[in-house]
Amino acid sequence: MRGDALGLIEVVGLAAAVEAADAAVKTANVELLELEPSGQGMVTVKIAGNVGAVTAAVQAACDAGGRLSKVYASKVIARPDSAVVQGFLP
Repeated sequence: MRGDALGLIEVVGLAAAVEAADAAVKTANVELLELEPSGQGMVTVKIAGNVGAVTAAVQAACDAGGRLSKVYASKVIARPDSAVVQGFLP
């Protein structure tokens, strides 16, 4: 994983997830880790980078995803434990 933070954005629908991921990587220097279907039509966008970049990218992703669909949840995890990181990598 590049950086020291994980960002998670859970949206309803694949189109909203792709829009959110696109906004995230265009807004800040972050790495898109994965788009993961999380059930019941929801998709989780996973990004990594430094804390400031991930924070900005998650906010931009929530704004973009929210224009197309519903953003169910978002979270920035600064300096996650290595066990958590291994569980999120594809």
